[in-house]
Amino acid sequence: MIILLFLIFLGLTILAILADGEELAFIPLLGVFVCLIAAIVLCIGVKDGAVIDEKIAMYKKENTKIENQMDVLVSQYMKFETDTYGELKNESSITLVSLYPDLKSDELVKKQIEVYESNNKEIREMKEKKINLKVLKWWLYFGK
Repeated sequence: MIILLFLIFLGLTILAILADGEELAFIPLLGVFVCLIAAIVLCIGVKDGAVIDEKIAMYKKENTKIENQMDVLVSQYMKFETDTYGELKNESSITLVSLYPDLKSDELVKKQIEVYESNNKEIREMKEKKINLKVLKWWLYFGK
């Protein structure tokens, strides 16, 4: 869209210079500069989205690793507490950690849960950025 407007204003500027001189060319020339600035801003936004899928995959991989570590901790803990917590085996490890007071108070577990939650927040923000990227691409070059 912006590139198309840039080309239209550029063409109008050239026509105005050829037809009447430089006085009439000022208005379309102003449009050329506005479109150029807008295109640069949009290009910066689109460039940031080039690696978004790889970043999301990295955070998901890290979360999977944390979940696996939590599974080990929970399963070891459940060996000692089978009579109390035996019926909770189908829950996710992150949920089970919140149910076990002894595990919840462990500093390593707290840190892993904080990292897990931080990663999930980053993933959500990047997915939102990816959605917004479609709008930037449309404004720049009618892209998807």
